[in-house]
Amino acid sequence: MSKSFETRGPAIADLSQRHNALLVLDVDEVVLHFITPFRELLADHGARLHPESFRLTGNVREISTGAALSGHRLDDITEQLYREQEVRQRPVDRVHEALDGLSGRADIVFLTAMTPSHYDSRRRTLDRSGLAYPMIATERSKGAVVAELCSRWSGPVIFVDDLPPNLTAVQRSAPHVRLLHFMANDVFRPHLPALPQGAESATDWPAAAALIGTWLED
Repeated sequence: MSKSFETRGPAIADLSQRHNALLVLDVDEVVLHFITPFRELLADHGARLHPESFRLTGNVREISTGAALSGHRLDDITEQLYREQEVRQRPVDRVHEALDGLSGRADIVFLTAMTPSHYDSRRRTLDRSGLAYPMIATERSKGAVVAELCSRWSGPVIFVDDLPPNLTAVQRSAPHVRLLHFMANDVFRPHLPALPQGAESATDWPAAAALIGTWLED
């Protein structure tokens, strides 16, 4: 029996299309800060992040004992962050100006792997932050979703994410998509896994917007 993957948000067939080009953006660490509020929440739980590799498990320790938090407890804290995202998560610097400019040349869709049950909270968070672009929250592979989006947009398609495995998944499913790695917080950058071949990287939104702009001209 195949596993069912939950998805919330507009159906791909119902997304409005004003341009031939499409920009698909992850949310956490791309348009909303995740690591900074996560670290603040860890402090509330008496824990601290020690980024010694590109993962959370094993790198979060209790302040009092130095013991690593279990994966289950980290999942619970992440879920708490998503429940409280409306008061904890803030837009990444300069994202508004960047997307305002790019939206005149490409349609924009947010694609997040956040637990879809938190869709309504994230939608309110984005809307109140002035980021009212359509959003899909899904447990499916981002590669599969981007491949379906490509069936509707005939021009350049660009995918931006902070996790290299998601970039790789999109490259496998839609090889012609341009890939950009973007991570607002730099604590994990020294431990970043290799990016897929052809992927580029940007560390702030002015640089990302400039690079995306050149791709839209291709």
